[in-house]
Amino acid sequence: MQDIVTAPGVEMETDAKTRVFISYSRKDMAFADRLEVALKARGFEVLIDREEIYAFEDWWKRLQALIARADTVVFALSPDAVASREALREVEYAASLNKRFAPIICRRVEDTAVPEALRRLNFIFFDDPAQFETSVDKLATALQTDIAWIRRHTEFGDSARRWVEAGRPGGMLLHPPVLDQAEAWLTFRPGGAPAPTAETEAFLVQSRKAMLGTQRLRRLVAASMFALLVGIILGLVGWINQTTISDEWRLLTVILPYARANVRPYVLSTTKELSLKPGHSFKECAQDCPEMLVVPEGSFTMGAPPTESQEVLYSLEIPQHEVTFARPFAVSKYEATFADWDACVAGGGCSGYRPNDQNWGRGRQPLINVNWDDAQQYVAWLSLVTGKTYRLLSEAEYEYATRAGTTTAYPWGNDIKLNGQPMANCNGCGSKWDLAQTAPVGSLPPNNFGLYEMVGNLFEWVEDCRHENYAGAPADGTPWLAETRGYCDNRVIRSAANGNPAGAVRSAFRSASPNGARVSFLGFRVARTLETR
Repeated sequence: MQDIVTAPGVEMETDAKTRVFISYSRKDMAFADRLEVALKARGFEVLIDREEIYAFEDWWKRLQALIARADTVVFALSPDAVASREALREVEYAASLNKRFAPIICRRVEDTAVPEALRRLNFIFFDDPAQFETSVDKLATALQTDIAWIRRHTEFGDSARRWVEAGRPGGMLLHPPVLDQAEAWLTFRPGGAPAPTAETEAFLVQSRKAMLGTQRLRRLVAASMFALLVGIILGLVGWINQTTISDEWRLLTVILPYARANVRPYVLSTTKELSLKPGHSFKECAQDCPEMLVVPEGSFTMGAPPTESQEVLYSLEIPQHEVTFARPFAVSKYEATFADWDACVAGGGCSGYRPNDQNWGRGRQPLINVNWDDAQQYVAWLSLVTGKTYRLLSEAEYEYATRAGTTTAYPWGNDIKLNGQPMANCNGCGSKWDLAQTAPVGSLPPNNFGLYEMVGNLFEWVEDCRHENYAGAPADGTPWLAETRGYCDNRVIRSAANGNPAGAVRSAFRSASPNGARVSFLGFRVARTLETR
């Protein structure tokens, strides 16, 4: 699994240095010198008006160029800095470009003296010389937050500015695939990140208009030149490309507007995401998307113990082995519902497929009649509209989340009921839905993590390919794919259906199904990779 996640269209530049402009008063030059050295030692490219401006250059134009190149502007606050006309001019220009600011306290100042553009931001304090290195570490972490998106802010903002200064010529506009990446970048702005400038937005709008105009012109020219001679060939080419054109149009006219209206305002900011603790829940949409629950990092013993050796499929559930999760992750509190899927279709995803609900109802009924590829389409769409990494669970994640710290046959104990109360939906579980149909999500008691229907009700797809047993299984909780005799035309399914016997509701139970199976007893739930410090 990846450690670094970026929004769609925002590519991570792993070898590029983050550019930082330091704005300061000349009376704080000794502090600026020390800060410059510390940031360079941590891999940053520092832009500072002392060394980077050469003789005979126009001082202000050169400063403007440096600020424009910077990903973040660090303003060293002090009584002299807030009284400096030059320093305040730098802040004003950076604000006009919607640059990200990182204000730091070099020497204490009155709150009312802080420039308006900085007053609402969190400060990092450098007023204790003994804590200088610790403060630099905090600053470095802040400077790297959402840096992939911020770099694109710098890049597209610079392109837009040069386009305006040159008189808005068509030759400087963006073209696919960079244009597609820019539009996705514009949509998936992280919480707290600076907004693009008006000229950047105008630049992207004009780029799209020009691209569509060029496409129309090309199609007209091609049609007039070759219609009579190569009509059959053109028909074939049109058929081949229609999917790409349709997908691009759907992205622009359906998916991105849906994301802006229904999803992006609710996506967790980096700060909120980093503050999540095990047991916390969140939902990244207005309605009809999975409610996610944070599952803690930890270790567990995966597989069936010898006490369950009498079970029919015991040979698939051994050998027991230790699995360790080094970081927390989020799991949907409920199985994916028809409401979740119908939102995907309304939002331009999931190929417009409308699964049969077997006349059991839609809404909060668990989604059924979806195959593994359908599940992949759903998590891809959810990742696109949120800018976060949603995915299927690995098999190890599923059993870890199911057991929720227990080692018994079932998540609640060793008996199929708990104190006479039905705990699942299966053949013999005692619920009112046994053998009849799926229960609406959340109908039965949750496990110790607060997750519902992790066993029974219906089978659920996971990421892993089918393996005959656990010999050679990963110990880190990642999906087990084709490297060791995996059969990836079949995928593992966990839980059990409402028609399966009690032995299938055990935490260790596992089975598999062909990837293309759309059946009334099979659905899925989702996981989300979380950012960590």
